[in-house]
Amino acid sequence: MKILMIMSEMDGIVKTGGLADFGAALSGELTERGYDVRVAIPRYKDVVLSSPDPVPLYFNLNHYQPYGCLVHPVKLGPIAVRLIEHHDFFSRDGIYGYDNYSYPDNVLRYAFFCKAALEDCLHSQWIPDIVHCNDWQTALAPYYLKEHYPDPGPFGQTRSLLTIHNGEFQGKTDRKWLDAIGIRPDRFTSELMEEYGSLNPLKCGIMYADAINAVSPGYCRELLLPETSHNLWHYLNKRKDHFQGILNGCDYSQWDPETDPFIPHHFSPRDMTGKGLCKTVLQKRMGLAEKKELPLLGLVSRLAAQKGFDYLIPAIERLLYEDTPVQLALLGSGEPEYGSWLHHLQQRYPRKMGFVNGYDNGLSHLIEAGSDFFMMPSLFEPCGLNQLYSLAYGTLPIIRETGGLKDTVVPLGRDDATGICFSSPDTYSCFHGLKQAVSLYNDNRPLYLVVQQRAMGQLFTWQESAEKYGKLYQKLLEEHPSMTGS
Repeated sequence: MKILMIMSEMDGIVKTGGLADFGAALSGELTERGYDVRVAIPRYKDVVLSSPDPVPLYFNLNHYQPYGCLVHPVKLGPIAVRLIEHHDFFSRDGIYGYDNYSYPDNVLRYAFFCKAALEDCLHSQWIPDIVHCNDWQTALAPYYLKEHYPDPGPFGQTRSLLTIHNGEFQGKTDRKWLDAIGIRPDRFTSELMEEYGSLNPLKCGIMYADAINAVSPGYCRELLLPETSHNLWHYLNKRKDHFQGILNGCDYSQWDPETDPFIPHHFSPRDMTGKGLCKTVLQKRMGLAEKKELPLLGLVSRLAAQKGFDYLIPAIERLLYEDTPVQLALLGSGEPEYGSWLHHLQQRYPRKMGFVNGYDNGLSHLIEAGSDFFMMPSLFEPCGLNQLYSLAYGTLPIIRETGGLKDTVVPLGRDDATGICFSSPDTYSCFHGLKQAVSLYNDNRPLYLVVQQRAMGQLFTWQESAEKYGKLYQKLLEEHPSMTGS
């Protein structure tokens, strides 16, 4: 089976978040399973990979406007990658934008990329069985498959899948781009892609793709509800029979406390000595008192409202103000107001709270290894990865019950508990979740150790995820496409 994965980023080439991890991990696992996989991504300015013999490619984006680009066939390990090079679109600073501003022509950039990925298949006479699109940046590809290459044609038997990694980002833009990106005026309707006069690329993908999936069963359920769907519930309920959730996996080759090259001491469920030593190193690194008896709560996060900082920071402030026997080690970057707030707290409680404003891969591994708990109180979380890393390192997650977090962490109080959970997105609930963690560590250490061992026994592998995607691909090929209107 031939799979074309169209991605805006991929770990090992360019990365801003979890989408890149998904692209590298799933394509690698599918390749190992014998699928004929190609991954198409843009060749951005800072991408160093290239081919000595790039292939020129020429095509029309809107049936009359010609474009040209270079396609670099390269390998990332065993994975076949097609880098799409276009100087005006991709040789810019940043990826989606620069200096916290999105590029105003992003819809044109990524429409071009989608069409180039499909045209490259035609030019190389490699016709995919499945085109696997990801988020709004590649959500126009199902439209092009149906409208620019109608059946009968070269893509007549090709099916499309759209994976939603974060429905908050939909790529909404002015309708002025319709002609430039080759969208027929009669298709710009509220049933297909129009939303309050604007073009919504993610909506377009939802309505045109043969199937849609979210990156966890929990997020799938939330996307069908008005209050948690980023206003996508109406469209996704129309496609409910072709919508499901598939949980992302964890790359244990990079996140394994027995082999992790970024931590100073290794450990395992059989011998946890190294975890205590990592805690001491982390306390020293963060300027905290080296007291092993105090519970250490860690965090590695993008500083954004989605991650729950509007209620987490007040909860932390109350925890520190009440002189709770606890320490905190925080690493993150993002919205300046959250960084300033955390910096202020660190200055007030320098021996109890350490905060690094930025990103440091080595420190992120040390926080996972050296902390006793990991805070992840997200407002919404499509899947989440850090709670999976935390489980593997015996660092009990403190999570809000949402999306993929609820799918992967079992709350204290159940016989199969693996972490601390709270439900309401408010300071009161978050504070009591933190207090529950402190109480577990300080007042019931034997239970903490039992839960810790159980947490380290959890496995969420990409092998399992790839098997589910393989079954979905096969199901798509056995069914007729479900799009209405082509």
